Formats: sequence, C-alpha cells, structure tokens
Amino acid sequence: MDPLSTITASAIANLAFSEFIKSGAGEFAKKSIGGVINLVTNLRDQIRKRFEGNNRAKAALIDVEKRGNKASFEKFVRYLDLEMLEDDQFAISIRRTAQQIINYQNQNTTQMSQQKINIGRDRVNVGRDYIGRDQNIVNQPQGDIRIGGS
Repeated sequence: MDPLSTITASAIANLAFSEFIKSGAGEFAKKSIGGVINLVTNLRDQIRKRFEGNNRAKAALIDVEKRGNKASFEKFVRYLDLEMLEDDQFAISIRRTAQQIINYQNQNTTQMSQQKINIGRDRVNVGRDYIGRDQNIVNQPQGDIRIGGS
C-alpha cells in the first residue's frame, strides 16, 4: 500500500486549514515554523484552485475560513474527499504536499526532542563540574574562593 494513499481528506484539510478551526489555532502556530508555512500555503492554494468551479465546495471552504467550527470543517472535508475521489492526480498532488508538511513537523519534533535531551545532559554535566570544582576548593583552598558560583 502506498503511504500517500493513507492520508485522508480530513488530515489534509486539517493541515491546510487548522488555524481556522478554533480548537486547533494554538497548535497550528506551534507547528508552522519556517518553511512549512510555504507548504501549507501551497496546499491551501491547490485546494482553492480546485474548488473554483464548484460553488458549493467553494462556499464550504469560505465557511471554514470564516466560522472555523466543526460542522463547517466536516462539510468542507466531504467536498474535498469527493474531489480527491474524482481526480487521482489532484489527490496525489495534495497528498504529496501534505506528506511534506507531516515530514517537516516530524523532523521539527525530533530536533526539539533531541535539543531537550542535550540541554538536560548539559545541565547534568555542568552540575557535576560545579560539584567537582567546589569539592577541590574545599579540600585544597587557594586564592579567591567562591563556592557554587562562576
């Protein structure tokens, strides 16, 4: 099974328009850093362009952007799902863009986790260094003695 084919219309809509959904506004801001903003904009533009000739789908899209509630989102997803079923090339294109966004978010999450681990290790090492230095000062005092400081 192609991994791209597992990305649903709902997941794509969430990636493209989550800042319009009140419950997800804060999460979008956290995840949309750097280059991923361009990808999200590209995804939105692809969907908007596809809906240009379909007044009902376009109205559903506008409703999501204005209201941002769950009901308008679900209605929009139905139209997006239908467009994806009717046009394989469109579905592949937006799934690829969605996968790039997901990859970028996963990469950022991994990098942030690694930074937290490294910061934690640095704190432990710094703490040991202070402990070792302070112990030496107590055992062999010389010059201007400062304990626990820099």
